[in-house]
Formats: sequence, C-alpha cells, structure tokens
Amino acid sequence: MSADVVQDKSIPAWKLVSSLKELIATARSDRTYPKWSDRFLSFCERSADATARYLKDQPVVGDTDVAGTPTRSSSAIIKVWELLHSFIKPVLDADNLKVPYPLVQFLTEHVGQLSAVDKAKLVIEISPQLTYYQHQHTSLRRAVLYLQAIVNGPPMDERLGFLALPCLQSKSLFMNCLLYHEVGHYIAEETGLLSPVERVELQDELRCAFRQYSQHDEPKQQDKNLYWAMQTVEQLMEELFADLIAVRLVGLAYTLSYMELLRLADLSQEEFRAFYINHPADALRFREQLEVLNDDDNDWNKYAGDLPHWQQVMSVGSDKGDESLPPSGYYSVPTDYRDDEGMSVFWRILIDHLCKPERIRSIHSKASTLLAGQKDNPFDCYNRFALGIEECLSHGIVPSRGKEGSMPHPLAIINGGVIFLLSKMDDLHATVQGGPPAFITKRAFLENRVEMWCLKAIEDWLVKRQQVETH
Repeated sequence: MSADVVQDKSIPAWKLVSSLKELIATARSDRTYPKWSDRFLSFCERSADATARYLKDQPVVGDTDVAGTPTRSSSAIIKVWELLHSFIKPVLDADNLKVPYPLVQFLTEHVGQLSAVDKAKLVIEISPQLTYYQHQHTSLRRAVLYLQAIVNGPPMDERLGFLALPCLQSKSLFMNCLLYHEVGHYIAEETGLLSPVERVELQDELRCAFRQYSQHDEPKQQDKNLYWAMQTVEQLMEELFADLIAVRLVGLAYTLSYMELLRLADLSQEEFRAFYINHPADALRFREQLEVLNDDDNDWNKYAGDLPHWQQVMSVGSDKGDESLPPSGYYSVPTDYRDDEGMSVFWRILIDHLCKPERIRSIHSKASTLLAGQKDNPFDCYNRFALGIEECLSHGIVPSRGKEGSMPHPLAIINGGVIFLLSKMDDLHATVQGGPPAFITKRAFLENRVEMWCLKAIEDWLVKRQQVETH
C-alpha cells in the first residue's frame, strides 16, 4: 500500500486523539474535578498519548493483510475514540464548581462500600438536558480493552460508573438526591437485574401470553414482538429496582425529591396512574417505595406526616383503585400505540406481567439482597440527629455538630435538609432580616443558603473522617 494511502488512513485518527488530549490537558490545568472524574480524564489523556505514538510509529496499512486476515485499522481506533468522546465531553463540563462536590464525594464513598459493587468509582457528568441519567458503560469498557490491546495503552479503573446531573442543579442538595436512582441503574448494569434462568423464564411466560394474539404472524414478526416485550418489561423492572435501591440507600429524601419533580410537572391523577414505554406508573413506583419507608425498621411518618409532599406520596401510592394493581385505569396505552389495536393488547399483557405480585416481590428481593450488609440505615441516622439539624438550620448555622457533640452523618444531613426545606422555610423566611426584598427572590435565596449549609456540613464530615483515618 502506498504511503499516501497510509497517511490518508492514519492522519485523521492522529489529529482526533491529539485534539482530545489537548482539550483534556487544558481543562485539567484550568479546573479541579472530583477524584474519579479526574482519574478518568487522566486515563483518557494517557490513552491519547499512547494512541498518537502508535499511529506515528506504526501507521496502519489497511483493514486486512495480504492473506485477507483482519488487522487493526485506524478506522477502528477512530470509532473507539468517538465513543470515548461521548463520555469525555460531559465529564469535562462537570468540574467542582459545577457539581455539588461534597454530595458527589459522599455518594461515591457510600456506594463504594456496598459489597455488590465493592470499590465503585462514580464519575459525574453534566447533562445537556434537564434530566438525570446513568451513562451506560459496558460498551465503553469493551472498547477500551480493544484500544489497550492495539496501542499498549494504560488500563482503565475498574468499577467506573457515570452519572449525569443537569447543569442547573450544580448547587442543589434536594433535587440531586435523584442521583441515587441513577446509582440503582449503575448497580443493575454491574450485577445484572435478571439471572440467565430468570430471563429464560420471563421469555417463556411472555411467549405463552402472546401466543394466542400472534399465532397468525410470521415467525420473524413473532420473534420481533417477543424481543420488544422482553426489552420493555426489563426496562420497566429496572426503573422500579432503581427506585428501591435509592430509597434504601438515602431514605425519604429520594422519595420527596422525586415527588418534587412530579409536582413541578403538575401531573393529574390520571397521569400518575399511567404507564409509559420507559417508565412504570408513578402510582406503582410510590407504592413500592412506601413499602420500604413504612417497614418495621422505619417511621418516616414521625417526621414527614405534615408535609404536603409526603401526603401526596401517601395518596398516590395508596390509590390502588382495586384490590390488585393495576386496575383498568392504569392501562393507559403509550401515544405511539393508541391507534394500533394489536399493540394495545400486547401492552396490556406486558403491564399484567410487570405487576404480578411475584414479579414485584422479586425486584424487592433483588434490591434487598444486593444491599445486604448496608452499614447505615437512613432513618436511624436521621432519627439520631433530627432535632439538632433543625435547630442549626433554623438559626442559619451549618449543621456540623449534634447536641451530643458528634458530627451528624451525611444521611442525616441530607434528609434533615430536605425535610427542613419542605417544612420550616416559612419560619426562616420570617426570622431572617435583610436579603432580597421580594418574597420569591428572598425565598429562593434562603433555600439556596440552606442547601449550601447542608453541603458544607457534609464536607466537614468528610474532612473529619479523613483526619481520623489518617491518624
């Protein structure tokens, strides 16, 4: 192959990785990132170095050798770096000034203590939308291993997970409790929601359920319908699983933050009861969260009973409309399928299978098993420090000390801060003199202050814990 062809294949790849390396190096010199975000960026920078050296020293001569055997091509390298770029850019955007660093640091340590995902390392991204999400990483790991084999690059840290929060929530404590739901998706990806045996059993159940409705379809169409059904049921199951992981890990604060999100959307009762193609009905989600929040080890009603958010959670989560979920009102068919009678029937079958008591119990069991040995119970943590946290916040003091002198646990601070924001802001607003004169601006200013005080208290706890471990 001529030198011109070699250059045509290698130069674009070299320019791509060199530009990315420069972008990363500049950002890391100008900004500070959370620990594992910086480690990931450092890995990418070193991988770009290794890739550039490889392309310069060993230019790729084609996709196959003279015998027709596949070889490592520059086009394959470019594809790996295109995938890496989709992770690099949102991580670069999430420096310490744009994320609630103390919450992110605690979240990472909290999850990393779980035996199911031992030593998890969470990288934070900034979402370009007003949404939280977990950036699936399995394909990234495979691509990185492939790249490492080609260019002899550095290994990537194991157990990396990628969680994204909206740029508008950079200083929030309350809404960023939703990150714990994304942790649930991370755990599901790491551990697998269904075992191979459970997946085969579900597939057989759905195949039998669809048989009478698809017996006249071609085999390929039957397979397509079954694949769609499996994907949909597993996705809906994972959403419930992620809720249960979140509420078990952080407690009431997650449920209240999720209700806050829905209250902002001003949903009707019918919309609370509707299933969607990628999310179960909120009524079902709250019902299952309440089962965890109201078990024998917790009494969240003691602190949240008067909160409008909690009362709405109780109302929506208890609104079965029938003895078994879902009654007919829960069968809202997604818009895309409402004019398709066949898909409407399939949809109802899917929801029936999702909502089987044994299916719901299996999701609870999976979450409970994976969190077995969890060190800190959110309710116990908050119950111990509740009064001290409320007293500090009501006087505009960072809640870094309990009445007995010990530092409140971050789980207590998170739940205490959220409950205070929803129950005591009128009192604080009336007490604090000065600040913005208009009601809305002053109220927003004070809410931001409460969240800032709580984040500072979490940071104080992290610093103190590190000092104790050092000595």
